[in-house]
Amino acid sequence: MSIIWKKCNIYLSLAIVIMLFLVQSVTAKEESTHSIVVTGTGIINENNVARAREKAISESLVTAVGVVMADVVPLEVFVPNFQTLNEIIYTHTKNFISGYRVLAETKYKNRYRVIVQVRVSVVKIKQQLIGIGIIVGETEKPRILLLVAEQNIGDLVPNYWWREAASKKENTAETFLAKIFMSKGFLIMEHVNPPEFTEDNNLFFETPDPDLRAVTALARYFQADIVVMGHASAEQAPNTMGENLRSFKGTVLVKAIHISQQEEIGKSFQTIITLNADEAAGGTEAISQAASLAGRELALQITSSYKKKKNETSKIKIIVEGTRILANLVKFRRALNSLDNVGEIRSSEMKADETTVIVEYNGDVNTLAESLMLKSFESFGINISEVLQDQLRIVLVPVDKIKEPELPATNFKSEVLKE
Repeated sequence: MSIIWKKCNIYLSLAIVIMLFLVQSVTAKEESTHSIVVTGTGIINENNVARAREKAISESLVTAVGVVMADVVPLEVFVPNFQTLNEIIYTHTKNFISGYRVLAETKYKNRYRVIVQVRVSVVKIKQQLIGIGIIVGETEKPRILLLVAEQNIGDLVPNYWWREAASKKENTAETFLAKIFMSKGFLIMEHVNPPEFTEDNNLFFETPDPDLRAVTALARYFQADIVVMGHASAEQAPNTMGENLRSFKGTVLVKAIHISQQEEIGKSFQTIITLNADEAAGGTEAISQAASLAGRELALQITSSYKKKKNETSKIKIIVEGTRILANLVKFRRALNSLDNVGEIRSSEMKADETTVIVEYNGDVNTLAESLMLKSFESFGINISEVLQDQLRIVLVPVDKIKEPELPATNFKSEVLKE
């Protein structure tokens, strides 16, 4: 081989290395498509250069999809699902490719190398991952609060974090449930200490089975959409092997409650038998395995139910007048967001003294109007001047300008056009 040819190969190899790490996130012609440059190598067998070239291109396409998928999926989701994601990359590669172009290619000994520019569809990757439950849609990510009382072997009473004298002992069931939910793309709300409510303190702290009122208050305090609550326990089973190896039974019973709907949307009961020579370790292992199974089953139920609930919500336009005082508008939106059955709130138009917001609401417009009338504000009152089928017109009236109404406005009915 000539010196010139050797130098060319060195320069080409350097170029390949540089371009391999040069992952471009430039916007392609198609929206939500990433264009990147990668390399691929094919082994030449029996002088079949064409086949080696084909393999090299195929390898580059797989690499491109893998790079984009790693960018799309959060690390905490990617790692535990690596095997499944790897299978998706290899078996569905062409489904995610919008196009590619070979920029350079060369033959070196028994290898054929290519540099390829590939356009990968981020939208199609996300659709695939949402479809199989690896991730959930960005607008459909419920925030989950875990309320699981756990009693391991040796514990005299169940341990749970929401009581005043909560144990610092790790809750194995919650830890493994959180791992499963996060691997599916859900958001887990962190809790360090029980909340200090100014009222009804005794409502929360002294029972491993909080009622719906307590669960709802805790969820709103931690800004959770869904509460997963229940029990986890471990006990020694009668079976033994030899002098040391014993069997342990782990049981986890959990249910998911949709807070705005105030209803149960999923439930799982799992029992696992494990073997261990150590009593404490055996109980912990049994609980962890049962919690992992329960988490997987419950995650599927939550995803299905939550998507259905999102689809059932209606969009109501609220025209808010008297918004020149920005602080009043902020307080009004905060109150609106705190109402049951209210989903996403987004501003669609802002004028000098009028703001229009679109509210996702699971219910009719009359119920929303009545719920708003029950809210009290220190610096202003609200006057609902118009109620249509999918629209409210509300005036924010400063306290010093509020007048007693001539007639009580307590009944709201939609104005339906009649023929």
